[in-house]
Amino acid sequence: METPSGDRFAFPIIISPGFAKVVPLLPNGDVVLVRQYRYAIGGETLEVPAGTINPGEEPIAAALRELSEEALVTSDRIEFLGEFMTSPGRMDERGYVFLARDCRSDPTAVPDEPTLPVHLPLDEAIALIGGELLAATSSLALLLAQRRLLEGVG
Repeated sequence: METPSGDRFAFPIIISPGFAKVVPLLPNGDVVLVRQYRYAIGGETLEVPAGTINPGEEPIAAALRELSEEALVTSDRIEFLGEFMTSPGRMDERGYVFLARDCRSDPTAVPDEPTLPVHLPLDEAIALIGGELLAATSSLALLLAQRRLLEGVG
């Protein structure tokens, strides 16, 4: 790395393909979170469905894929909520957040990894942020979904 002032130093960075997060909203207003084991922390987490964007895949396609693989639901009403960078000081990783409305069971769903779908009212899911729900990117996704729903868009 070379700073604007000309100083040079070694600086490790992580290159990432990025990921999509999707907040599944059921017709009754509940959201679907997923409980899954995360090897990096040696325990389970509660998160919104998410996954890496495959080469050549659009973020919305990744969101729909993860919706099926992890939450076991599908939707015809998916909308983009925003994007963010997880840690621009260390990596180029970019996350894309979607809201999937009117989700219904996906009879073609094939789970890709062991996840347990958990249905909760959105306000209860929001209340878990900073407690049982520790993944910052899932917290952000839920807050973006809440904001969109409060705006009454869609």
